[in-house]
Amino acid sequence: MAHSSWPVLVLARDHDAAVISRALKRRRLQRLARGVYSGDIDTPADIIVRRYLWEIADYFFPQAVVCGASAMRADPAAGSVIDLCHSRRRPVVLPGITLRPQTGAPRQSDDTPLHGSLWLSSPVRSLLWFFSQPVAARDSGLLYGWWHRQEVDRRELLSGLAQRAHALNQQAAVAEVTAFLRQRAGDTLPDGEGPGPSAALSVTAQLLAIELIALGGATQSELTARLGMAKSTVSTGLQELQRHSSIVATAGARGRGASVYQLARQAGWVLGADIGNSQALFIARSLDGRQLALRQFTNGASAQLVIAAADAIAALRQELSAFGPLLAVTVALPKPVRPDVPLSGRDGPSQAGLSPDAILARLPIPEGVHPLVENNVNCAVVAEVNHGIGRGLQDVAFLQIGERIGCGIIAGGALIHGARGCAGEIADLPFPWSEREKPGELLLEQHLAQRGFLDSFNARRPPGAPAVRSLEALLERAARGEPVAQQAAQHYGEQIGFLALGLVAILDPAMIILGGSVGSNRLIVAAARRTVAAISPYTTVAASQFGHLATAEGAAQLALEAAQRKLLGKAVRPRQGDAV
Repeated sequence: MAHSSWPVLVLARDHDAAVISRALKRRRLQRLARGVYSGDIDTPADIIVRRYLWEIADYFFPQAVVCGASAMRADPAAGSVIDLCHSRRRPVVLPGITLRPQTGAPRQSDDTPLHGSLWLSSPVRSLLWFFSQPVAARDSGLLYGWWHRQEVDRRELLSGLAQRAHALNQQAAVAEVTAFLRQRAGDTLPDGEGPGPSAALSVTAQLLAIELIALGGATQSELTARLGMAKSTVSTGLQELQRHSSIVATAGARGRGASVYQLARQAGWVLGADIGNSQALFIARSLDGRQLALRQFTNGASAQLVIAAADAIAALRQELSAFGPLLAVTVALPKPVRPDVPLSGRDGPSQAGLSPDAILARLPIPEGVHPLVENNVNCAVVAEVNHGIGRGLQDVAFLQIGERIGCGIIAGGALIHGARGCAGEIADLPFPWSEREKPGELLLEQHLAQRGFLDSFNARRPPGAPAVRSLEALLERAARGEPVAQQAAQHYGEQIGFLALGLVAILDPAMIILGGSVGSNRLIVAAARRTVAAISPYTTVAASQFGHLATAEGAAQLALEAAQRKLLGKAVRPRQGDAV
């Protein structure tokens, strides 16, 4: 039997073994796993596996139940390991993912159909599994993230809990599951996110709130004098803000004098999320700019990082419930972003092949909150201009140098996106460019990003000298005064300075801020500054004030501005030092 073309997914059970063997030898098929092949020989195997994951899982584990942590993730298919309750004992290792069988009861009547003959653990099965784990192994972020996505009747879960636990042989977890469900019985907003101040405020109330945020607190007479309003008007506005739980009144000094009005703790909060390719950072701030939480974690796989980010946001919502509702969210991604322009190719979907909309769909953001998505380096330049080293400047470029390179641009006080959201994608600049050399794709990034520079340095090292494995180690040697390392840092900074001069010629910024894991190193900044000053003494070169927090900080600031505009009609700058 001859095949002129093979389907993308080929299962051995459907074809003669000899025919498959010949197709493999002729490179008309690629092997994904034992008994599983693909007629698409050009697409990487891990991408094909992701696309047909459940068909493959159904082939190896018919009638299995996706269970454990896999069943509690926002997208069970996004992890690097999928747990399945099945009698098979050996795991199946596929390109990019492992199917791991677990001991457990077969399908129960309340499990949910997933794909083909596969099933997804019911809420009761998932809760019993979670609370049967050792306390040290329990991921509360995973639990709360999963719980916020459920639409179940808690009373119904409680009524059938004992019977299900017996069928699953997990009776020991019943007490803790019962306590968990009873704590949430009748609580339609499990993280305490009531309506808060999001209802429309009068113009008077908005003006008063703006003053209180700007001042940090004031008496009624001070507000009357500053706004030029009648005392009765101010009193009515303050009462309105108190009804919305937006402000509180505290006694004057030593218990005497007029009450001081301040923004209430439960007035609401905002979140900036920096979700990169290998790490994520979160900064939560109150409506007056005070930092409430900072979270950072790393994860090797982009798909897992998105899942971990979802769990982290859910945990923060639970943790910060006393501060009122989550009012606004900005998510920073390491890709060009234009909500009105779909991008493809290298500019298109980033983490795990997910578009920005697909990433947002996996995050537990409250209903009614419309998140803003922004490029990561754009967020960094916002942070530096609003509250960092570039504070008050109208024309600034943020040059990020690390594993990759990028640029965020503020010109005339406005953040520049470009026609497709690709402004600042300096990795696409042609390089090298001369009579003898032709530019290639991303060659500038390969030249200036830390991996490329390290490879270049090692290629030039003296015969017999050991290779340098870490750029951080090389820069530490330079800081200690080692001549060879100092020369390398000087050369690296000079090369970055040349790129900065290109930005000077096009943008004429007042300041170029260097950031990223490498760009903010003091030796490199000094060398880049000298290079720029030799040709353009009018442009200041400075290191990022926020360092690795710049992107998350900028995202939080954009979220804060969005929340303030929605509630108060304008963004407000808190008192100096409150926001950072």
